[in-house]
Amino acid sequence: MAWASCASLLLSGCMTAANIAQNLDNKARVSETQQGITVLRAHISKLQAAGDPLGDYYYALGNSDGWIKDVSDPKAITALFEKAAAKGSMDAKILLALQLVSDDALPGRLDYGHGPGKDLNKWEQGLAKLLPLLQQQCSVRRLVVDEGRAKTAYYPIAYEIWPHFRNGYYQYNADGTRTLLKDPERQKIWEKLDRSCPIPEFEWVKP
Repeated sequence: MAWASCASLLLSGCMTAANIAQNLDNKARVSETQQGITVLRAHISKLQAAGDPLGDYYYALGNSDGWIKDVSDPKAITALFEKAAAKGSMDAKILLALQLVSDDALPGRLDYGHGPGKDLNKWEQGLAKLLPLLQQQCSVRRLVVDEGRAKTAYYPIAYEIWPHFRNGYYQYNADGTRTLLKDPERQKIWEKLDRSCPIPEFEWVKP
């Protein structure tokens, strides 16, 4: 009888105890995430108010990641990174170079792989910019929320490059064919840079 009653009320939102508990848990997670984002936004505002270009970089990356929704157009987001880079943000400079390397629509996208597109001129131009930057700073920072807590995480960048020299990537020829390119010597350069890159422990962002 209880089952029949629940079935009859399905469209009006009748839920089992397990589903209700799961829904409450999800709501709690959403609330925790929002609290973490509030802390991150305050952290960014404080950095920007102090004139620290890191604040402009974090703001640009937050829009690229999508948890800040002030700007959505890829060109406008790229302009935010360019603004941060012009103020001296090394992180922004690195991600702009990485954008060129993989011919991405916008900088960031740290949850995705980065490799050469069909236009290998952009790949080479990007690598020429990226290498000297990574020789100065081998990772970039990213603001994230982990189980409701705001923190700064670090992402090594050279790892995005050297496997392509090892495994190969394609050059698309004018006659419609393609050639697999590998470069063990360049692999060594980028792999050494990656393996010698010290990745700091994450840092909690205090409210």
